[in-house]
Amino acid sequence: MIDLLLINVPRISLVYPPAGTSLLKGVVEQQGFTCKVKDANFELLDSIKDPDDFETITNYFTIPNAEITTHCQNIIDEWYTNLVNYILKLNPKHVGISVFTFECQVATRELCKLLRQVYKGKIIIGGAGLSTTGIATQVNDFGNNLLGNNLVDYYVRGEGEHALIDILKKNTGKGINNDNYVQIEDLNSLAYPNYDDVIKYKYHYAINNIQLPITTSRGCVRRCSFCDIHAFWKKYTYRSGENIAKEMVVHYEKYGVRDFFFTDSLINGNLKSFRQLCDCLVDYYEKNNLPDGFFSWGGQWIVRTQKHLSPDDYKNAARSGMNGLAMGVESLSEQVRKDMNKGFKNEDIDYTLEQFRLHGINCYFLMIVGYPTETEEHHLETMQNFVKYQGYAIDGTIFGVNLGGTLSIDEGSPLHQDSIHFGLEPTTENEELFGLDWTSKENPKLTLLERINRRIDLQELLMDLGYTVWNGDHQLKRLKASYERIKQNTYHFKDILHS
Repeated sequence: MIDLLLINVPRISLVYPPAGTSLLKGVVEQQGFTCKVKDANFELLDSIKDPDDFETITNYFTIPNAEITTHCQNIIDEWYTNLVNYILKLNPKHVGISVFTFECQVATRELCKLLRQVYKGKIIIGGAGLSTTGIATQVNDFGNNLLGNNLVDYYVRGEGEHALIDILKKNTGKGINNDNYVQIEDLNSLAYPNYDDVIKYKYHYAINNIQLPITTSRGCVRRCSFCDIHAFWKKYTYRSGENIAKEMVVHYEKYGVRDFFFTDSLINGNLKSFRQLCDCLVDYYEKNNLPDGFFSWGGQWIVRTQKHLSPDDYKNAARSGMNGLAMGVESLSEQVRKDMNKGFKNEDIDYTLEQFRLHGINCYFLMIVGYPTETEEHHLETMQNFVKYQGYAIDGTIFGVNLGGTLSIDEGSPLHQDSIHFGLEPTTENEELFGLDWTSKENPKLTLLERINRRIDLQELLMDLGYTVWNGDHQLKRLKASYERIKQNTYHFKDILHS
């Protein structure tokens, strides 16, 4: 009998192995416990070959009240049956379910209901999806609901490495069935992830090679007004560049993997660690007669000024194999970014893109449409700057744009905590300020419908210019569903979406 089975459930990405469960496996085994990881999310979604069925089943898990066919319901039911039977046969002492985001809540709840009927061990849930209203909320509605209904024995808030060990040792502590979690400060002390159980899965790697996730830091050095991360991680913590490089070498020597994706909020938050990582990798190549860029690695990138990152820094990063960066630009209006507290100017974007082009580093933009201070002029400025940057899309320097939905007010973010200062209020009287349903006293023309229309306009422009818009149509469908729930009708937007 093993001590712990960790399960990933829908819906999460299929592009590489989930980082959290394999990291926890490494930590648990370091403490002498036995552990196995099962990516049930991948096993279900990868098995669905019909695109319509895939969309229907994805919507079932992620969009409230989504319609589902009898055929697709049968696929889901069979998956649950097989998963429960697997758990009963393995008979672990504990089952841990990763509620990675709120999109994993449906599968988690349904699986827990089925397990409670037949499984005698302990059920643990953890992850950002314990809350429906953002990573930093203190509401913890989902976790408390399942605990209150006796569907789980434990929920873990905050970082799970220490709390999970406490549960396995039959201890109680901070973050276990309470919200008083403590942040782990020494990330160098944590065991490296163990991907033995998931390396066999044929994930939908974007680069046609096995790509493993690595977590090198937690928190952020910037304080963007729309972001709730500082309410969750009070302090920016990071691993040394040497420690990160050693992990990459370990995975290469064990699995033959040379491609890595960093899960951090940013990979260049601490520049000393960033430069050390690049130096250690280049040194490893030289000592082992390997070419520059033998490893490839990337993650979320913050725009820095030339004062902070020199051309030589970009050259060395390229030699180390850095590529495929997700850059939180959010808006191409300098004034809107100033309002967001992003901390960089248009000239810094220009400098960064030119360094990327010069050294063969590519990136994609993360955008937010409909920030509270965004006027029609700001929106047009963003569109004009995308025209300006078209050449970078053509030559592959900008290999994609993620437009997201439109701005959601997350609990724990400065926009939520200081909503009066920002002139924000819920659209419906006496409703809580949260999510998409908000208005701005200072910018009353920026209704939800206007924000959605700008989001549609921007996607159409980017597609006309030859940019790749990541997951754009699915995001619009989710926006449509959200709009209809809020307004209880499809006024005008339905016609726009299908025009």
